[in-house]
Amino acid sequence: MSTDRKLYVTKNWVIVLFIYYSLLFVAGILGALEVLINQIDSENILKSALLGSISISLSASAIAYIRKLYKLCFSYSSDQESVDQLSFKRLGTMFYFFTRPIYALLFSVLIVIGCNSGMLASSKNFDLDSGFIYITMFFSFYAGFLSGDFIKKLEESGKKQLGKLVS
Repeated sequence: MSTDRKLYVTKNWVIVLFIYYSLLFVAGILGALEVLINQIDSENILKSALLGSISISLSASAIAYIRKLYKLCFSYSSDQESVDQLSFKRLGTMFYFFTRPIYALLFSVLIVIGCNSGMLASSKNFDLDSGFIYITMFFSFYAGFLSGDFIKKLEESGKKQLGKLVS
């Protein structure tokens, strides 16, 4: 049994929301890159961890809500005329194709963080070399190419991890 989903905002507000979430996404990416690119000294570890965590969380949240918003645009229904419904579907489709490559930016940052933390955890004397660059680029290719599947896997994995934390 499926239920029709309705948008209770105007087309202009949907555009404002898309712009708002896009700006949050970009701000989050820039904050995360700032932490990763700049050298971290022992005095600023907490500050860097906070900035990096807040930034990556902001970007992830923006991805989730941009995704929800364009999915709502696809399935938009109302009592209004069909031209208005078609414009919402076009807007959702445009944002779907516009944002997927941009999501890959965050996924690449996540891969670099994951690989770096995994290598740090497995070795006390760890130095980055060209192998680290190659492995992160290799996995980032797949994250970018399969960004839709990557989102679904993140969602499934995140729900499992959250379930473990809460229970």
